[in-house]
Amino acid sequence: MRRRRRRGEGSIYRSDGSWIARYPLGTINGRRASKRVRCASEREALAELERLRRAYGAGAEPAGGTLDAYLDGWLRAHGRSVRRSTLTSYRGHVELHIGPLLGGIGLARLRPSDVRRLVDQLERKRLAAGTIVRIVTTLRIALNAAVADRIIPDNPAARIKLPRSEREPVRALTAVEADAILAAVGGHWCEQLVRLLLGSGMRLGEAIGLDQGDLLLNRNFVRVRVSKSGVRAVPITADAAEALRAALAAAPRRGPSEPVFFGPRSRDRLRGDSVSAVFPRLMHRAGIGHLTPHGLRHGAATLMLSAGIPMRAIADQLGHRNPSLTARVYAHVIPELQRAAVDALERRMRR
Repeated sequence: MRRRRRRGEGSIYRSDGSWIARYPLGTINGRRASKRVRCASEREALAELERLRRAYGAGAEPAGGTLDAYLDGWLRAHGRSVRRSTLTSYRGHVELHIGPLLGGIGLARLRPSDVRRLVDQLERKRLAAGTIVRIVTTLRIALNAAVADRIIPDNPAARIKLPRSEREPVRALTAVEADAILAAVGGHWCEQLVRLLLGSGMRLGEAIGLDQGDLLLNRNFVRVRVSKSGVRAVPITADAAEALRAALAAAPRRGPSEPVFFGPRSRDRLRGDSVSAVFPRLMHRAGIGHLTPHGLRHGAATLMLSAGIPMRAIADQLGHRNPSLTARVYAHVIPELQRAAVDALERRMRR
């Protein structure tokens, strides 16, 4: 005979042809709350109830606040273990996309269907598949931490189907096109940042994550943080160094821990999504076509390739640990660059 479960141990019951495993979470915000999981069979419900009991029954604290409140604390705690640029990216995902739709939901009540609603909304906004993947990954990492801390028993974002991200072919950039890009952003608030990206091959997150103390402008170098304790020195062009001097001159605050790039209408660090929103529009308006801030990194690499810089040196400049990765990414543009070099040679021979 099966032992009758005592009060507080949870229960299983039939509902609409399914079995429900229910475990009480106690009183949350003045109301009694519980975790319910729908199962296909009684045996599965018993196993699920045991899993919930292990998650919450050994001193774990149930999630008592909203997703917004949890993510705010997670960002503060997680910020101590990731790069500044990574934290900036996480914060942008939370404040611009995750929070406005899901932030008011209680953490204990968040369901996979809520995460699917987030994916649907991001797709309706016509965000790139890769961007959607990164946003949901941020949520998934945060909720994994909640599971590890035994605040929730499982991660509702763990098995969400995401849009397939296909890598677009790298667009080779010519010196003429680079000049057109610089002309298109002349006088705009993103001008100095674009000059740095083209003159270094840095990632957007690395550039906006720079602090004023990371600049070594007398030697045309910047320090990029690759981990909490690791730093790599990145050479930059003389024009990029001039752009950074201009950014410092316009900075509303000065100090080694202050940002190099500030938002156009705020005294906070510039956010990547602000640049990603405005830069493609400037390119279309100038007749350059579709180009993203990350395309400037590829453009810088192809300009170095066309100048005959060895692949190993380009890999070091871009921060690729393995030069074979660099070769794979840019392999398809090498014949195009070789053709352009031969055409230039032919024109010179005909003079």
